Amino acid sequence: MAKIILAGGSGTLGNMLCAAFRDEDNEIIVLTRQDMKRHHPHVDFVHWDGKSLGDWCKELEGADYVINLSGSNIKTRFTEKNKELLVRSRVEPTKVLGEAIAKAENPPRVWMNFSGVSIYNNAPTLQDETGTQYADDFMSSIVKKWERTFLEAKTPRTEKVILRMSPILSKGSGMFPELYPITKLGLGGPVGDGKQLVSWIHEDDFVGLLTWLVSLEKHEAIYHLCSPNPVSNAEFMAALRKAAGAKFGLPLPAFMAKIGSAVKGMDPSLILDSVPVTTILTLKNGYTFKFPYIQPALNQLIKSST
Repeated sequence: MAKIILAGGSGTLGNMLCAAFRDEDNEIIVLTRQDMKRHHPHVDFVHWDGKSLGDWCKELEGADYVINLSGSNIKTRFTEKNKELLVRSRVEPTKVLGEAIAKAENPPRVWMNFSGVSIYNNAPTLQDETGTQYADDFMSSIVKKWERTFLEAKTPRTEKVILRMSPILSKGSGMFPELYPITKLGLGGPVGDGKQLVSWIHEDDFVGLLTWLVSLEKHEAIYHLCSPNPVSNAEFMAALRKAAGAKFGLPLPAFMAKIGSAVKGMDPSLILDSVPVTTILTLKNGYTFKFPYIQPALNQLIKSST
């Protein structure tokens, strides 16, 4: 039984992890800005504002793991105001967690901080955990500031691990529930030229990787939480059409993708940029993916959604 702190853990990802961790009889403390009532004997909710020290700090004492999931949804227009919010929502919680851990008498054994594979946007070659071909765009700048804040925290008695997340294929949120309905209507063709690489992970492997990481005694400094097999956008959409039983899919030219993104309130780079990312350290350290390939992953999601 472990004591696990989920900072910013009341969202979709936090709910997934809560369900998995509590089933293994761990003690879970969720740090949240929301007012939430306890609904499980192994899960408690503690209020924090994500930017200042407070009573919540005492929860870190003697913890085995702190997992920081904090961060506003990236699916928004990249206005200057939204850019500032996206950065602050990641950097501020990371900074204050570092301050709290540094002050703890019995600090957490391991601190895992979420990050993003978008640090590699449009890299010329496939990047694993050893890759350094970082981008210079806004998405990459968020990740760099996020990781720099984490690494600069002075917590010598706590092991630190960066978890670079890829988009999650989930029944309940993200790109799958958005793309599946339109694919059934015949609109699931490639976006732009379809050559941009898509990094992805099935929801079962997201949860599986986190529970596996919590079981390890020692960790690498960085893990990529993604399938080892990224695919092009054209391949992704072809696999989705096959899984959905759609005989055809109208392509979406780049200019139409930009218009559609504006209508949906998101930046077009989120669907037009290539994210050429894979993982080797999860495999090297012994994790076995349930869904390493895109077709079985989409088949399972559709089967479990019907």
